[in-house]
Amino acid sequence: CAMLKEAAMDYFVTNSVEIMASEGYKDVKESPDILQELLLAMSAGGKKRPANGNSNSDFKRMRVSTLRQKLDKKGLDVDGSKDMLVARLENAVAGGEDTGSGG
Repeated sequence: CAMLKEAAMDYFVTNSVEIMASEGYKDVKESPDILQELLLAMSAGGKKRPANGNSNSDFKRMRVSTLRQKLDKKGLDVDGSKDMLVARLENAVAGGEDTGSGG
């Protein structure tokens, strides 16, 4: 599930020191693909400006995990590239759907 993967990446970025000290980290080190994704997530973690609204430019600044959460709350497909997720949210706004925090 894409949202589970995003949540795991966010958890790793937040708790990286503890995770690298754990016994199970050796399994992560054996997978170059996972390591590459984790490094990309960590390098992007502090560089994004917060996006608080629902304008198209805000969607483009959001993290993929945030985009997926918004789509999930609307019952829309959460799979695809960031560009696809942004387009899906833009279409929802154009169609008059609320893409706020839900409720």
